Amino acid sequence: MKIYKIFLFFIAVFALMFACWYLFPAEGVEVGGVKLRFPSYEAALEDLRNGNQTVDVDSVLLAVQQSYEMVREQGDTLDFYKEYLTSNPNRIHLPDDDYTFFDSFFAGLDTAAASGQLVRIVHYGDSQLEMDRISSMLRQQLQDRFGGSGPGMVPILKPMSSVSVTQNTTGSLTRYALVADTLSRWSSTHRYGPLTRYAVLTGEARFNFKRAENRYAQERVRGISKVSVLFGHNAPGLKMSLKCDTLSIMTESVDSAVNGVSVVSWDLPYSVKGGTLSLNGTAEIYGIMLDGGPGVTVDNVAMRGCSGTILSGIDSVSLRESYEKTDTRLIILQFGGNAMPGIGSKKAISIYMDKLEKQFDYFKKVAPWAKLMFVGPADMSKSVNGSLVTWPLLPELNDSLKVHCLNNGIAYWDTFNMMGGVGSMREWVNHNPQLAGPDYIHFTTRGAAEVGSALAKSLLLYDDFRRLRLTLSDQVVREYMDSSLRSE
Repeated sequence: MKIYKIFLFFIAVFALMFACWYLFPAEGVEVGGVKLRFPSYEAALEDLRNGNQTVDVDSVLLAVQQSYEMVREQGDTLDFYKEYLTSNPNRIHLPDDDYTFFDSFFAGLDTAAASGQLVRIVHYGDSQLEMDRISSMLRQQLQDRFGGSGPGMVPILKPMSSVSVTQNTTGSLTRYALVADTLSRWSSTHRYGPLTRYAVLTGEARFNFKRAENRYAQERVRGISKVSVLFGHNAPGLKMSLKCDTLSIMTESVDSAVNGVSVVSWDLPYSVKGGTLSLNGTAEIYGIMLDGGPGVTVDNVAMRGCSGTILSGIDSVSLRESYEKTDTRLIILQFGGNAMPGIGSKKAISIYMDKLEKQFDYFKKVAPWAKLMFVGPADMSKSVNGSLVTWPLLPELNDSLKVHCLNNGIAYWDTFNMMGGVGSMREWVNHNPQLAGPDYIHFTTRGAAEVGSALAKSLLLYDDFRRLRLTLSDQVVREYMDSSLRSE
């Protein structure tokens, strides 16, 4: 074929495409119940203009990592903390910029480790927390510093698998859950406990557990040397026995009825590979604690489909008792993603904020001694006219969450901007290896590890700064840091 004919062919093709671009209705054409759309030239030009504005995930994650690292050559160590506490976008934002916000919490961890006690953190969230992927990174890094091991508290009837422990249960148990499913019921007493689900024992039951051996399990989660049962409202004659590895059977009896919350514990001489807990009697079982050694642990509570506005539906008396019995000192709430489909206006954001503030007041009531922290939603993508874009109003929701949390005395960590902001979820999915799944909403195990690790490092930097301040003998420096940080 001659060159001019090839040239004319391409001209004809471009002319036909331009005609389709120009004439095809922007809203599409419905054929047989299916809406067909033709790409618009405006969208094509917009893609070309924004071609260099996509989120570079590797650069974003490198910047996050570097933001937590002190450059030794910068001179004054205090300069690093001053910059971090006032302008680092990956920091945990604190109410009134009070850098002492977590001091009492970390001091409690130091005391616990020294006195042989175990402090608990409860990490509530939506389906992003499933399988203990984000919580496990936070748990591991905190335990590396403060001691402790094991996967923490788990429900006796596990709703789904976990990377941190293998378990199964048989026997006469009825499941109740705040977020009920086909296997659970709602409870008229609302005594769901700290895991938002519990089981009623009426007879015999067996709980089998085995330490995790998969490649995603963190090192310290495998160290189980203390097993405890959190229970309540039992009838007299409740019997519990524990058999682990080659150890002799250990038995406990609860002869009298208890209307409140109680704990039965067994300290083991070494970390075990697994065991069987046998129960016989009548009681409400709120959770099984699989711990190890003094220090700290993180209890993972994933609530699929929950937007975080119903936690106040748990009986406050029994929950407060549970937090007291288990020495819970930090409560983390990680929600927002499930609220997005119902948010179509700024008024809807305001309504969601009002509902969350009721939860904040509730937790201040049931655990006034505990610190509260909110972890904001991740970026989420949806298809709009054939293009994957960040959900409308998600940036506004994230900003509103931050403002309302800080105004209510609650620390805030910004997952959305840590990921890279608008459009980042699409690039996390396209990254090799994938950091988010094909639904453009949930992280993969690798992506969850990135988020969990960043959260842990951000939190631990406040302890680093606390420890540095404890060594400062010059009161003038202390006062200078106070005044300069609070004036930012």
